[in-house]
Amino acid sequence: MTTLILLTALFTADAADTDAGRSGYVAKCQACHGPGGKGDGPASGALPKKPADMTTAAFWKNMSDEKLKATITKGKPGSAMRGFPMKPEPLSDLVAYLNTLKPE
Repeated sequence: MTTLILLTALFTADAADTDAGRSGYVAKCQACHGPGGKGDGPASGALPKKPADMTTAAFWKNMSDEKLKATITKGKPGSAMRGFPMKPEPLSDLVAYLNTLKPE
């Protein structure tokens, strides 16, 4: 019974983190990356290069959570992706949400 309670709490915490991360995504990423992470946001048409499609296996092939955090906070040199300095908890929540975009 204790194990079931702990597992329920673990999954509930993950869902809350993902929900908070989705809010961060809408605020900081959606304009360029689009509502589904495909790189087709309303601002993407004005950019010289289409933003990354985070729903593809190619995007995730060599992507770790740490690399994703660095890209978010520091930006991507030579691209329109600017850095978004964030506190650790909201950054982890955002990365948790972005991981839900991975293809199966």
